[in-house]
Amino acid sequence: MALSSRKTDRLVSFIVYSMFAGIAALAGIRLINHSLTMGFYKDFLLEWETAIRRYDEHAGRWPHFTGNNHAEYMEQLVRLMREEDAAPPASDAKEAFVYRLDLLGDPAEDIFVLCFSGKIVLYGISAKTFSYLDRKIDGRVDEKRGRCRGLKNKNGFSYIGQVLL
Repeated sequence: MALSSRKTDRLVSFIVYSMFAGIAALAGIRLINHSLTMGFYKDFLLEWETAIRRYDEHAGRWPHFTGNNHAEYMEQLVRLMREEDAAPPASDAKEAFVYRLDLLGDPAEDIFVLCFSGKIVLYGISAKTFSYLDRKIDGRVDEKRGRCRGLKNKNGFSYIGQVLL
């Protein structure tokens, strides 16, 4: 059974408009995800960098890090930073040193920030987020050079990032 020209026009119009709607939706999702990642970079990571530099200049007392006490170390550091008026930025998680990056269409990332004098270590970032940060900080994606460096985690899809101050 052949379609009439009117039905064919409607079908083609429906397909074309559906494609444009899909493209617009995908572009919107990418724009929202870009703004969420930019928010993580500007409102959290750069603010941590500023707070660490301010704390390092004023106090310089760093808690003891054993390599196994990540959360306890960061809790002590946050307490010391608040005492020295170098408070860390606000987080969207319970702890001040964890940031939940919940992008549309991707699994949520709980990014753990571990700070030392001269560097910030990021645990739990995706390859996509690491690439964004590396391009934003260094101007190009190269996990071995520049201020932003990374190492692929053992799980194969997340990175351990390092930002040198």
